[in-house]
Amino acid sequence: MNRIIFGGAFDPVHNGHINMALKAAKELDGEVIFVPARISVWKEVSASINDKMNMLRLAIKDKKNLSIDEFELNSEKDVNYSIDTVLYFKEKYPNDNLFFLIGVDQANAFDRWKEADKIAELLQIVYYTRPGYVEDPENIKRFHMQKIEGLGIEVSSTDIRKLKSFELPDDVLFYIVEHNLYEGMVELNYILTPHRLAHSKSVAKTAYEIAKANNLDNPLKAFIAGLFHDIGKDIAEDKQYEMTKKYYPEYADIPKFAYHQFAGAHLVQEMFGFKDPDIIEAIKFHSTGNENMGLLAKIIYASDKIEPTRGFDSSDLINAMKNDAEQGFKIVLQANKDFLLSKEKDINNRLTYKCFKQYLD
Repeated sequence: MNRIIFGGAFDPVHNGHINMALKAAKELDGEVIFVPARISVWKEVSASINDKMNMLRLAIKDKKNLSIDEFELNSEKDVNYSIDTVLYFKEKYPNDNLFFLIGVDQANAFDRWKEADKIAELLQIVYYTRPGYVEDPENIKRFHMQKIEGLGIEVSSTDIRKLKSFELPDDVLFYIVEHNLYEGMVELNYILTPHRLAHSKSVAKTAYEIAKANNLDNPLKAFIAGLFHDIGKDIAEDKQYEMTKKYYPEYADIPKFAYHQFAGAHLVQEMFGFKDPDIIEAIKFHSTGNENMGLLAKIIYASDKIEPTRGFDSSDLINAMKNDAEQGFKIVLQANKDFLLSKEKDINNRLTYKCFKQYLD
């Protein structure tokens, strides 16, 4: 049997890792074995071993020919070199064909690895490259490396940890958010009160489930928009107004309850580098709505109003959104209008008024 050793920090595991592993498993007709390192080079932001393992299990749970070996995690050595890992697998699988999977950047630096020549003698080195990457021909020849070419997906673990990139399996992102891992979640915990963050997580989960039930191309966008929709809420009102007046002056006349949605739309671009116009629109109008809303914006508006922690039984409204988000949005909108009128809230600001008129009249 062909077994492909794939080591790394996987802190966290992301789509680049998964695509690389799946391509290698297919090209070499074998099993890819993830071998997570015990110590991450990103010590100051690293997740615990337990969290990394949980995320890795979630990432490969439905993937054929992908598995995990905890050799390096269980090692008593202060430092585990790749030669140690290779010798372990040679002993564990003496009758199998072994491969060692690395990226093209690692291939270019392979001559500086400990006992690099011995590693190349013991098994086949396989390197994964992408269009636009230049490989070192001397190393390729010296260590008899085999090439696998894959998708040109750029993934930054650093950006993922800062919640500036979401190129990772959905379940891994959910785990990071739920357990408040890495710098991005630390930042959100600083910006939002515990109550607000709990609400935002619930909106994210509700929006994701609605988006998935309605077969959106990328339901993860709904989760992201839901998670960040209230990022401007706990900022002082005068700061909210200042940001609205500066970056969205056309809405400076809207009542102050809505300033946080415009402040939030600015903050996700400035602090987290968001560029997706659908996510930004959804955040910008999640409180008031407007007269021309895309489906993602409708889902976030509705999820904000009906997520389960709101304190009332919203199951019928959630199910209506799951069955048909376009029609469900109108049902939620009418319910919200009735609620606002019962509380004698002002619904005559131009955004809310036009929203109700467009979708309810």
